[in-house]
Amino acid sequence: MKVQGKAHIYGAVLKNAPQLTLEQAFAALREEMSAGGAVIGAGAIGVGAPGTDIGLGTAGGGVSGDILAAHLEILEDPMLEESISSGIARGLQPQEAVRAAAESICAMFEGMDDEYLRARADDVRDVCRRLEMKIRGESPLMDIPGDCILVAEELFPSDMAAIVSAKVRGISCRRGSKTSHVVIMAHQRGVPIEIGVDNSYIKEGETVCVDDPCVGSDIALKVRQAGRALYANAGSVEDIRSAIGAGADGIGLFRTEFLYLNSPCAPSFDLQKEIYCQALGYCKGKVLTIRTMDIGGDKPLPWLELPAESNPFLGLRGIRLSLRYPELLTTQLEAIAWAAAQVPECKLRIMFPMVCSASEVARARSLLGEKAAGLTFGAMIETPAAALDIGALSAECSFFSIGSNDLTQYVMAADRGNPAVAEYYDPLCPVMRGLIGKVVADAHRCGTPVGICGELASDPAAIDFLLETGLDSLSINKL
Repeated sequence: MKVQGKAHIYGAVLKNAPQLTLEQAFAALREEMSAGGAVIGAGAIGVGAPGTDIGLGTAGGGVSGDILAAHLEILEDPMLEESISSGIARGLQPQEAVRAAAESICAMFEGMDDEYLRARADDVRDVCRRLEMKIRGESPLMDIPGDCILVAEELFPSDMAAIVSAKVRGISCRRGSKTSHVVIMAHQRGVPIEIGVDNSYIKEGETVCVDDPCVGSDIALKVRQAGRALYANAGSVEDIRSAIGAGADGIGLFRTEFLYLNSPCAPSFDLQKEIYCQALGYCKGKVLTIRTMDIGGDKPLPWLELPAESNPFLGLRGIRLSLRYPELLTTQLEAIAWAAAQVPECKLRIMFPMVCSASEVARARSLLGEKAAGLTFGAMIETPAAALDIGALSAECSFFSIGSNDLTQYVMAADRGNPAVAEYYDPLCPVMRGLIGKVVADAHRCGTPVGICGELASDPAAIDFLLETGLDSLSINKL
């Protein structure tokens, strides 16, 4: 949807409150967040309680309630307080220590290759920004004229309530991620938003346009009209509950990294089986595709010393790392198999990431021995080697899912996080269109169903092409 209106430059603050100590700032922000209807959890930055990760919330109010809960969980997470205390012990002032803690924790998330997890840094940054403002005695200026195009350097979820209530026509934001909570909240309310655009030249009151193809389009309608399965991507058990409740035909990608990242030790069989049982229970007999741990050199595990790599995207990650440390994969597979036996009515599928050859899938399956009988295994098609060897992979796999994010960056030799080569990272260029079409055709010749779970599946500009290829399913970020 393309909208036009008068620009309003956002970002002013008011010094209208007393300055607070660090302890007072924590207490004031905790009270403010609790009043917003959030529910206290544990381990929002680390693993914490089963089913908990950043982006998870149980409060009412849909996505907004989830985000409130996630922010309160971040505030309550021991990692944040420990990081701030460490800074103060080094001689930093409280405000400086909060900023240093935010930079340290955000750097950890931003160094990950998974865009979903990278975007969670915004939530940590938002909570720490609000702590700093409490310490300084500041509050954001919320006098926003209605019917404007709001122009900002950077926005955070805590800004969005006032922005949306002002009934802005659209939002132009210079910094941020297309998978951030700010974008999710704007789309939830039908507000067009542009992220990553140069808006520094825009003046107050100028007439400006915002063009957001994700607003005003109905991907779900097109997929269902074409008779294809509509799945959802999920990063937590709560994501699964929300997606199934919104009408998804199943879960095309359940990321399990949250069980491993920032945990003090490897997740146990008991912890994992409970998580997978919860996930299966929420799926209510529908498809649940569990991707095994997609960990690598760019996703450090404090309890596992991984070798330093100059190029972790081409290094020990995905199924390669799982096969290097088979005890980790065996525990995960056994927990999945146990859960599947408890909820037999659910259509459970196990998917391996970063696959390059059929032998990798065979080795991974063999770790379960006789327990593998009756289970469905598949592979992410996200490397050129896998995309060009569908015939051999079909001998070991019952389904495929195209991971367009990594497949594009590997085929085009362009880091999708590097703006200097952004022009080369085009998942809809002729080369990528041809390769995706070939993967679908080759898989169907082998009788193997194939879907897509990458960012491309959630792009309205790509839907017509993807449906024309004959894909059997599309797994999107948000229903």
